Parts: sequence; structure tokens; C-alpha cells
Amino acid sequence: MAASSSRLSLTDQHFVLLFHTTHETMHAESILKDHKMRFKLIPRPRDIKDDCGLGLVIVKEDRLKAEGYLPPEGIYIKAAFHIEKDGQWIRENYPPAPISYDSPPSE
Repeated sequence: MAASSSRLSLTDQHFVLLFHTTHETMHAESILKDHKMRFKLIPRPRDIKDDCGLGLVIVKEDRLKAEGYLPPEGIYIKAAFHIEKDGQWIRENYPPAPISYDSPPSE
């Protein structure tokens, strides 16, 4: 059974990578494009509850290669989601980023 995204039919053969910021998502897109990786930039599927609005879809067999191109010291992957055959999303968290994404308090 496939879950449906607005423009892409996601199956249990895909991962959706989410990042902390849109800027990091776009940077990751550029890196994967430079390495001629298969991926698609998509709006975050509605059934995934997260604050990041964009994600990169990759096929499962490319996950380790993609992670190798996105070093944690420069691109902080927040989570990877994959869908089970029953349509449920499974979230895999990555280690927390060593920097804070919170805005400094305004004075």
C-alpha cells in the first residue's frame, strides 16, 4: 500500500529526510545534485508531524551514500521517515545538532 504525497507516491522503498532549516534542506539538495544522486525535493507529507516544511525523498538503497555526502559537521539531518507497508510512518531521529536553532531572546 502506498501513501500519497501531493505530487509523489511514496512507498516502503523511500525515505524522507528532514533537516532543521530550509537553508540546510536546500544545501543538502545542492550537495546531492552535485553527486548526481537520485532524490526529490518535496513539501513535507501532511501525515509527518514536524516543523520542517520541506524534505528530500531518497530511495532506501541510496540512504548510506546520501548520508556520506551530507556530513554531520555541515548538514544536520533531523530525522528520516520511512513508510511501512501498512501506511504508518516510522521516524528515525539523528543525533542532535551541536548548534542551537532557537532564536536568541529579543531585548
